[in-house]
Amino acid sequence: MIIAIDGPAASGKGTLGKRLAAHYGLRHLDTGLLYRAVAKAVLDAGHSPGDNAQAVAAARALDPARLDEVALKSHAIGEAASRVSAIPEVREALFDLQRSFAKAAPGAVLDG
Repeated sequence: MIIAIDGPAASGKGTLGKRLAAHYGLRHLDTGLLYRAVAKAVLDAGHSPGDNAQAVAAARALDPARLDEVALKSHAIGEAASRVSAIPEVREALFDLQRSFAKAAPGAVLDG
């Protein structure tokens, strides 16, 4: 089973997603955190979020099991995430990651 939840910021997607995942015994992924994680990885490596090659490499190396929600919620990371999310190759890499995450047993709830 795959459940996808979409909506505006602060509309309850995450809360609902976590509850549905717990109820059905599924894994949960906040897809918005993926872009933030890419941005943080690029910044932590000392690069600009507009550095396409670094952003794509970070997106391809991302492990969703290692997302630190607290560290990724800062304003600076959010601004950098906006920049990396505009890179088509980053979007493609993260789409592939989301697809793989959702297809793995027993299924998943994705929100973002």
